Amino acid sequence: MTPLVSWLFGALAVVGMFLLLIGPHEAGHFGFAKLFRVNVLEFSLGMGTRLWSTTRNGTLYAFRLLPIGGYVRLGGMEPGDYETPNGFHSKAAWQRILVLLAGPGVNFLVAALIATGLGMSQLNSVPGLVNQVNVPSPAYNAGIRPGDQVVSVNGHSPRSSQEIISAVASVAPGQALTVVVRHPNGGVVTVPVTPEYDPTLKRSLMGVSIEAIHTPTDALVAGVTFPYHTTIGIAGGIYQLTSGEIPGGLLGPSGATGPVGIAALTAHAANQGFEYWLYLLAILSVALGLANLLPLPALDGGRIVVVLVEKLRGRAFDREREMQFQRFGLVALLALTAVIAYIDIQRLINHQFPGIK
Repeated sequence: MTPLVSWLFGALAVVGMFLLLIGPHEAGHFGFAKLFRVNVLEFSLGMGTRLWSTTRNGTLYAFRLLPIGGYVRLGGMEPGDYETPNGFHSKAAWQRILVLLAGPGVNFLVAALIATGLGMSQLNSVPGLVNQVNVPSPAYNAGIRPGDQVVSVNGHSPRSSQEIISAVASVAPGQALTVVVRHPNGGVVTVPVTPEYDPTLKRSLMGVSIEAIHTPTDALVAGVTFPYHTTIGIAGGIYQLTSGEIPGGLLGPSGATGPVGIAALTAHAANQGFEYWLYLLAILSVALGLANLLPLPALDGGRIVVVLVEKLRGRAFDREREMQFQRFGLVALLALTAVIAYIDIQRLINHQFPGIK
């Protein structure tokens, strides 16, 4: 792939990434707003100049020039429009909360679907399938290669990779195993393999890596739990950054990243392969959902806090003051994004961006 083609491919991957992150998020808000009969003024993908638009049932649908954002404009959330019938604030608190939660919720759903799909593409019901052989190693010296299947070890047919590990680990140092191997062409051979004792692991090894058995159920479970495990990982990373475990902290070489950094990572992942791009998309989808749940002004989480406080106090806030507060939060968020973008650019210029050299 030439540098120009690689650049164009990366650019398309970045556009696709942002659309698949933002589109489902805004569609979640849109879908629940329509479900609860909230007046939806506009559903727009992209920011800036309008490239295409159409109006149906009172809602403007639009694609805009810059694929770095998107939004849903709901009735009752703009100055002079707060008391409109079927506006956002006219609905019950639980309905407003669900409308706000729907965006992040769809991000988590998209991540789970992608992770499930990736798992389904890696199904393996063949026990003993070799995916890696160390060089040199007892297995390699015996002629075992990636793609071979270990049919039996000392007469026992393994049903899982763990059974092979246990069979090898149980032999005395210097004792040979009788291993039956089926090659990819169908040929079956019997070879003696003398494992080597690893003092660090305190067990004998053949020097092979055996693929685990992956069933559709495994893929589904991994997909459904992907948002949870990714959330735990993100929370752990943030803790390490804020606690000083990672040098430089949040604004250091391995710290927080924004749209510029995400674009660079996306282009890099796309040039590594479609699966890498999809996996990054799943992680970023979870990250976007979590970020929007933060209880900060201008984010879904901040608006949810407003609804909950209003419900507890038994009366609504002054809408104009609330809007000013939300605007202040948006300005602060944009300023932070600009700072992080500057840091991302410096990282890229200095070849300090994690994973990109």
